[in-house]
Amino acid sequence: MRKFLAVIAAMVMTGLIAFVTVLSPASADEQATGKIQITRVEYNVRGTDTAANAYKESVKVKNLGMVQVPASAACTFGGVPVNGQDMTGWTLEDLTGHRYRFPNGYCLRDGAEVNVRTGRTPSTNPASWWNNRAFNLYWNRDSHQYGNAADSVTLENASGVRQDRVTWNDFTILP
Repeated sequence: MRKFLAVIAAMVMTGLIAFVTVLSPASADEQATGKIQITRVEYNVRGTDTAANAYKESVKVKNLGMVQVPASAACTFGGVPVNGQDMTGWTLEDLTGHRYRFPNGYCLRDGAEVNVRTGRTPSTNPASWWNNRAFNLYWNRDSHQYGNAADSVTLENASGVRQDRVTWNDFTILP
């Protein structure tokens, strides 16, 4: 361990790295409990945080469920049952209490993932990938949501039961 820390210190002093992100295993109360999980958080986008790039800040939520045949009735598309999770009433919340509520009737199909983006869509083309609700949902906020240095995001189901939580803490090592 000392050798590892000495190498990191040498890299910092020579300018090879500017910061280290500390990742620690989730505590028992932070581990995911269901098939819907947070798989990625983009909390510190390149450049200055502005309304114009707030859409780059996002939380990726994935349905780890396996497709079953026949489909369950949890979600329907055009009246046809499909395998998935009805996300109505589900929320994402940060440490300061900012809360995103999934749209009524939004279905996250088994095996699918969606990016919940802080800002507004960067595209005016309704047919673009950016505007496809299967891939991207938007808070339409004019400012960034998550702390660049430290924060957390919690996923809760419609009953308010925590399904997953991701926490981060970045710091700068100074010589």
